[in-house]
Amino acid sequence: MKMRHLFVGAAFCVATIMWNNATYSQAKDEKKPAAAKPKLVKPVPPPKATTDTWRPPEDNQAGDKPAGGSEAESMLKMMQEMSAPGKEHEALKPLVGSFTCTTKMIMAPGAPPTESTGTVERKWILGNRYIQEDVKATMGGIPFEGFGITGYDKLQKFYHAYWVDSMGTGTWTMTGTADAAGKVLTFTGENFDPMSMSKKKGRSTTDLTDPNKHVMKMYDTGPDGKEFMGFEMTCTRK
Repeated sequence: MKMRHLFVGAAFCVATIMWNNATYSQAKDEKKPAAAKPKLVKPVPPPKATTDTWRPPEDNQAGDKPAGGSEAESMLKMMQEMSAPGKEHEALKPLVGSFTCTTKMIMAPGAPPTESTGTVERKWILGNRYIQEDVKATMGGIPFEGFGITGYDKLQKFYHAYWVDSMGTGTWTMTGTADAAGKVLTFTGENFDPMSMSKKKGRSTTDLTDPNKHVMKMYDTGPDGKEFMGFEMTCTRK
């Protein structure tokens, strides 16, 4: 009987130890964080093969030139035409060459003229677009040199002249037109007058009727407000 009690007690102890171990293991496992489950990534299918090829826009399938091509060509052609010398430049041809010249200068209406002589050399420059003018003379016993450019602006449709000389430090500019025959040029402008120390309007004419001789006249305004001829230059081809 005593042996049976010992056997039962021993069995109870073993069962108790096993139950405690199991409980401890379960509690320990519950404290451990659960492992993260791997995310499933859905595979991306490869792009579908295509046999399509590039096609030009419908409005260009007929083989037309790229947009703007014809417009650019037209613009270039117009620029070439407008920059080329024309009949107005041809009208200036009598001015080209070597000339001897006589000048008359009148300081006031009715005053006697002051005369002098000199030479004029003119030549075409920049492909017959402009005429370069070099003048050497004597004014009142003083050596005089002048330089000028004359041309025709096809865009603005007028003649233009620029002048500088050794008797000043400014620039003289005028614009002008030709008569119907293209033989007489008339220039007008407003330039600084060193005598009155103010800007003053003026006018000049150049008669090219004779290809070997031309006359330029400049007009001024007198004290009475009337126009008078203040300068005349006659050039004769050498």
